[in-house]
Amino acid sequence: MMPVIGDLISAGKDLIKSYFPPDMSPEERAKAEARLAELDRNARAQALEFQARMESELTERLKTDMSSDSWLSKNIRPLVLVYLMGAWTLFAGFSLYEQQVDAAYVEMLKQMLMAAFGFYFVSRGAEKITTILKGPPRDQRNR
Repeated sequence: MMPVIGDLISAGKDLIKSYFPPDMSPEERAKAEARLAELDRNARAQALEFQARMESELTERLKTDMSSDSWLSKNIRPLVLVYLMGAWTLFAGFSLYEQQVDAAYVEMLKQMLMAAFGFYFVSRGAEKITTILKGPPRDQRNR
């Protein structure tokens, strides 16, 4: 699960607990904490489901691209990565010769490189790890 969602859930629980009245009975407090725990489980389950759905959509897009007859649609993502790496190399070369590049371009290139590398290496690795952790498909478990 994304750390941000986990942090938000924890912060929300702490905030709600801080509003428990001081004179709340132990039974009421236990009920309220049980309800918070249930909400926490539901929120985490929904976040994991959302993440799995996003990974599935990504995989479907890749499958669609690869099944296309167009050379460009099969190679656009690798070409973008190569282009961005070329631009990064060019900017690095400029700095060797003490040429200034506008900071906005450097920041934009940084963001695009992070997204491209994230797509290729982080998201695909996370997808594979998730698949491994889930185990074999249900129809193969009983064989």
